[in-house]
Amino acid sequence: MKRQKIKGKRKKLEVTAAFASLLLTFAFLLFSSSCAARGGVVPETAAFGACPVCRMQVKASDDWTAEIYYNDHTKLMFESPGDMLAFYTAPEKYAVDEVHKSLSNIQKISVKDYQSKQPADARQAKFVFKSKVEGPMGPDFLPFAKKEDAEAFVAANGGTLFSLDEVTSGMVREVRK
Repeated sequence: MKRQKIKGKRKKLEVTAAFASLLLTFAFLLFSSSCAARGGVVPETAAFGACPVCRMQVKASDDWTAEIYYNDHTKLMFESPGDMLAFYTAPEKYAVDEVHKSLSNIQKISVKDYQSKQPADARQAKFVFKSKVEGPMGPDFLPFAKKEDAEAFVAANGGTLFSLDEVTSGMVREVRK
C-alpha cells in the first residue's frame, strides 16, 4: 500500500515536471519570437512589423502607421509619425543595422494624411508641430499631404508647419517628453 502511494506521488511529480517544462519551453519560444522581430527590418511587402522606437507591434493598415522603405526592398515600420521622425532625425540611437541607419539608402518615406488617412509621401508632406490636437498616444506630428489642408488645420487648431527635412531631433524630444 505504501509502495503504491509512493508510485502515485512520483507519477504526479513527473507529470507536474513535464507540464512545467512544456510551459517554460512555450514561454521561451513566445518570448524569443516576439523579441526577434522587435525593431527589425521587414520585407517591403510586410503587413506587420515592430516599431524600432517604441517597440510596439505595427500594422501597415493602421491610421497612424509611418514607414521608411529602403533600396534593398525592405522597410521599417513605425507606430506613429512622431516615432518615424525620432528615428529619421537620430537613427544612431536605435537598434538597427548600419544600412538602415543611412539616410542615403532610403527609397521613400510614407505617412498617413491626418484627414484622409491615405498614404502620403513624407518628403512632400507638411507636418504640424505642437497643435492642440494629439495623436492616439499623446502629442505627435500630424502629417498632411496638402499644404492647404495643413494651413487650414493650423488656423483652427494652432501649431506650426514644417517639412520633413526641417524637423529636428530637438523638436522630436519636445513632442515626445
